[in-house]
Amino acid sequence: MTKIAIVTDTSCDLPAALLARLNVTTVPLVVRFGERTFLDTELSREEFWRLAEKVLPSTSGASLGYFVSAFQKLVDQGYHVLCLTLTSRHSTVHNSAHTAAREFPGKVTVVDSQSLSYGLGWQVLAAAEAAAKGLPLEEILKIIENVRSRITIQMVLDTLSFLRRGGRADHFISLIEKATRTLNIKPILGLSAGELRLISLSRTWEQALRRILNDFAQRAPFEAIAIGHTQRQERAERFAQELARAVGFPVEQVAIFEPSVAVASHSGPGLMAALGLSKA
Repeated sequence: MTKIAIVTDTSCDLPAALLARLNVTTVPLVVRFGERTFLDTELSREEFWRLAEKVLPSTSGASLGYFVSAFQKLVDQGYHVLCLTLTSRHSTVHNSAHTAAREFPGKVTVVDSQSLSYGLGWQVLAAAEAAAKGLPLEEILKIIENVRSRITIQMVLDTLSFLRRGGRADHFISLIEKATRTLNIKPILGLSAGELRLISLSRTWEQALRRILNDFAQRAPFEAIAIGHTQRQERAERFAQELARAVGFPVEQVAIFEPSVAVASHSGPGLMAALGLSKA
């Protein structure tokens, strides 16, 4: 029986202790401030936001060399590597992993999660648990696809400047930028087929959160829920309570987290995101 090892990138946002327990290898993403380049694992959130006050950050995915190194180590140990990446629609990470996999023909499988943050993380978690049970690759891929089909991600941004800088939403940002700047309207974004899309506009940040809450209530029940935020811990805790109550989910099981600095490079401060995994 071929052993399967799971590799992903640091945008999955799962706790480091959980990834270590599941023997998941993570590859770091790259964050840039002008001419200065950092691995996202090298920056504390405090340092990231301090730098972001002076220069808007950008990202460049993960280095090809980091994927090659991660794959080589596991292949040498006799594993078939299954690598799940951040959505290819908004990052070069998938391309880097796919290129690296060519150096190990027949020994590395790369999957585009078509998601981000916990949306990627839940797929990684399902794959790692299936691999630990000794399930074959074909069955694990089906499990990943099933999990992916049940994920909902919606978010409200307080600013568009970071997203505009990253060029990740050029297909709709020009349409709403004037309204958000002059009228202070807040965009609600969702992820569809791996791509960020505009869902609606709200006059206030709080109104946007209520719209997200109401939409999630219609999608209940959920197997897992996560609330992501940037510099909004107290409001995230309240939103978790409100959302858990609305969908009938145990509030103590809601994961509240700040995304990796690579993800924050595109959201900016004031992000609030609801991520849900519907029950099968």
